[in-house]
Amino acid sequence: MNAPRDRLLDRAAPALMALVVAMPLTGCAPRDERGNLRLASNDDPGYSAVGAEVLETGPDGQPRYRLRADSIRQDPASRMIALAGVDMQLADGAAAGWRVQAERGSLPAGARRVTLEGDVRLDGAAVAGAGAMRIRTEALTYDLETQGVVAPGDVRLEMAGRTLEAAGLEADLKQRRAKLDSRVHGRFAP
Repeated sequence: MNAPRDRLLDRAAPALMALVVAMPLTGCAPRDERGNLRLASNDDPGYSAVGAEVLETGPDGQPRYRLRADSIRQDPASRMIALAGVDMQLADGAAAGWRVQAERGSLPAGARRVTLEGDVRLDGAAVAGAGAMRIRTEALTYDLETQGVVAPGDVRLEMAGRTLEAAGLEADLKQRRAKLDSRVHGRFAP
């Protein structure tokens, strides 16, 4: 029939199709005064950081905790913050403070509790002059306000050659007190 016109339509069809598909994607989106695409408030992209460090201070300006993580990511839909490779220094008013490390962690946006999981290690001094203490577990929750710790699963507490194992632990790091919940077993080296 009309070969030159058909060839022209064959060549133009992909470009026209791309234009038809792109128009609804960009033409109808809200824009700011400079013409840049604007995200609706429910389209919050969240955030992510690699090799991040977060320092929170109290009302007195003194550090409350320092959180380092290999990565920090916020899910835009749930606003949940996911941490990987967690290393936290917890200030408790004492010179030494506490350090907690874990493979991963999470906390809701604006939350005051962080949940840590995967080879969790909490190190510090139980009492002045008693030496270092380590608590190991697979999961624990740390309350950023009260400095309370809850580990619902199996825990291992090591201090000065002594080992205590139990199912569950509740601790107040500020008061330097801990309670082992059940099935407590101990080993003491001479």
